[in-house]
Amino acid sequence: PYSLSVMGHKETDACLICQQPAANRCSSCHLACYCSKEHQKQHWKIHKSSCVVYQIKEDKRLGRHLVARRDIQRGEIVLKETPLVSGPPHTTGPVCLGCHAILLENKVVPCAQCGWPMCSKSCADNPVHKPECEWVKEKRKEKVKITQFTSPHPTYSCIMPLRALFLKSNDVSAWEKLTSLESHTEERKQDGKYEQDRFSVAAFLRRFYKLEEEFSEEEILKISGIIQINGHEVPLSEPGYISVYWKCSLFEHNCLPNCSKTFTDSGDVLIRAAVEIPKGTHLSISYTDPLWSTPTRRQHLMLTKYFPCVCSRCSDPTESGSFFSAIRCPTKNCGGMVLPKCFIKDFETWRCIKCNHKVTSKQAAGICAKVAQELSGVRKGDVSSYLNSINRVKNLVGENYCLLVEAKLTLAQMVGQSSSKGLADVEDGLLSTKETLCRQLISLADGIFRAENRIRGVLFFELHAAVAEFARRQVNKNTSNAFMLQAQLLESGGYLERVIFFLKYEPQALPEGKIYKQALQNLKDLQNLYKTMGITSSV
Repeated sequence: PYSLSVMGHKETDACLICQQPAANRCSSCHLACYCSKEHQKQHWKIHKSSCVVYQIKEDKRLGRHLVARRDIQRGEIVLKETPLVSGPPHTTGPVCLGCHAILLENKVVPCAQCGWPMCSKSCADNPVHKPECEWVKEKRKEKVKITQFTSPHPTYSCIMPLRALFLKSNDVSAWEKLTSLESHTEERKQDGKYEQDRFSVAAFLRRFYKLEEEFSEEEILKISGIIQINGHEVPLSEPGYISVYWKCSLFEHNCLPNCSKTFTDSGDVLIRAAVEIPKGTHLSISYTDPLWSTPTRRQHLMLTKYFPCVCSRCSDPTESGSFFSAIRCPTKNCGGMVLPKCFIKDFETWRCIKCNHKVTSKQAAGICAKVAQELSGVRKGDVSSYLNSINRVKNLVGENYCLLVEAKLTLAQMVGQSSSKGLADVEDGLLSTKETLCRQLISLADGIFRAENRIRGVLFFELHAAVAEFARRQVNKNTSNAFMLQAQLLESGGYLERVIFFLKYEPQALPEGKIYKQALQNLKDLQNLYKTMGITSSV
């Protein structure tokens, strides 16, 4: 019989309330059994805390980590969690300490209680502002005055650590969870960040808020390290703010993760399965940008998270055959891809996989720098500028080279945005380019950035728009037969389904959340058109 320990009960196919035979399982965790909905409701208060699809495990190499407790379906929510603490980033100009939006000097509303500049009275009353406000009154006993609205402003680097320290006497449970997270104190001592924080954070907080007797310098520096190592940028304000989550910090890193991350409108983190995840599999998200090259990702992880990534993607120089970090062979008429044997070690020699031509790492870096310089010079919003720059570098790198992919992503979205008529004003050739770019990038995303739901959702939306526009033009020109039109409309609707799947949990504060709402409306309009035309569809 199936057996698992849950909250002190031995779980079998017997109802956890009455011990009678039970044919029904909890639809969320698939583990707890009940004979009826009434008994499930009765047991919910006990079962709630253990109704999760993961287990926390621990070993010497990984420390604490999460594994799938059961098979997890693609798209399932794995975790939704409120932050332990949130606040402005370490380096920022003056921001509102209620909503974290940038402050304009002529539109500041000082908090009546503590003097910190806010954007409105409602933000001054926001509970998130309570720690620094309370401690101004209790410890500093003198209102704060911010007179310089320059960026970066050193005072704001202390807000997030202060809010974390406030938990010690105001939320013991959150404090214990926060202090259980990794701080990498020794590594931070080695690279100088510890000493920087000693003066810019610890000394300032102890003096400005008079915390000398309550918190030691070492305790403040540990908290500062925990925030820097475990903080997630939440893009719900401009600039984005930082949040630390407890269980989310237990997800392993992988450059080809099996889970995706987004945020709710209230700032909770939301983790979804990016692929089918078998029971017992380690759960992972990406701590770095999957659209960066392997050397850049690995360097970023070493500098910010203090570990050398040896995941399957970093270990494979071809990155699943995408050649995302490769240059093109300079040998005439070859066109092969040039890579080192492995990016995990600093190999001096790169070789063409086709003709075996050798290139030094210095030469390869020079080619990459040339591509970066060309693509960084494109004129923002200028389709022709992007097309010309892409054409100028296409013989230096492969079509999936990282920086080229970023330019193509921008271009695919840009086509059709310069006119009030949208895609209706785009010539056929450029519309075809947009469609081709979307298809290429969607195929690439399926391979190496499968957990980037925002990118994938946006690409499917742009592809839907291009296909629908081609269908409209063919109708207007009387060049489309009924069968072809039906196929195009069904294809466009299918892409909208994908948009909705990928973007359904994106917050409305983000462009992707707005695209989701537009996709719902477009799909509804298509469904009405299907009915009018007598088209049968599962969409």
